[in-house]
Amino acid sequence: MSDDLDPFECRLQFISLLKKLNATQLSIQKTARYALKHRQLSEDLYSCFLEELEKTSLNTRLNILYVLDCILSMSRKIQFKGYIELTQPNVLRIINAVALSSSKGIVNVANTRKLLSNWKDKAYFDTGTIESAEKALESCVESSLQATTEEQDNNKANVFTKADILNRMEQDRERHKRLREEMWRRSAEESPDAEFEQLWQTTDQFNINVDGPEIMQQNKLYLPQYPWDSLLL
Repeated sequence: MSDDLDPFECRLQFISLLKKLNATQLSIQKTARYALKHRQLSEDLYSCFLEELEKTSLNTRLNILYVLDCILSMSRKIQFKGYIELTQPNVLRIINAVALSSSKGIVNVANTRKLLSNWKDKAYFDTGTIESAEKALESCVESSLQATTEEQDNNKANVFTKADILNRMEQDRERHKRLREEMWRRSAEESPDAEFEQLWQTTDQFNINVDGPEIMQQNKLYLPQYPWDSLLL
């Protein structure tokens, strides 16, 4: 458990971490570890998280969303439910802040969609909550694109500079590193056959008309001298 800290001082330190946040795994994990270390003040820190999320830049909002993803993952490992329970009623609010708050938010949609998919796979929240967020995300994509087009036609849109675009690409690469790791990580509590069962349940049933020719083709590549065609007679 964490050292005793005055709640006000703890909030200030956490806000400072959020303000200095960048897309590197080191920065994201450092901020998430702070939230878990001081989890006895989870409600105070979570309120800081929401406040900062809704007033910072779009790119930083995405970084903060990745911090939340890291917090949820760490919470699961130590069996702490506080941050998951705090996030459950705020998923739509968070998604709106990151990707739907303005026409510019369209740049965060792809990353936000991936994180929602990851949360669904990890079953952090009930399925209905995630599906509602996914529907809100998809329904606003078209309107955001339309709004952006209208702004550009009226010369009101702020055009991203080449430096902005290159910086965003670099930060996206950093953010994706951790997400790829999370996608492959398996829970220590699951059974040895869990991964096999997951693959088995998501694999289509054998279809002789579709799978048969493919199997025969692979057999011929592996052992071309064998009279495989004679088996079809």
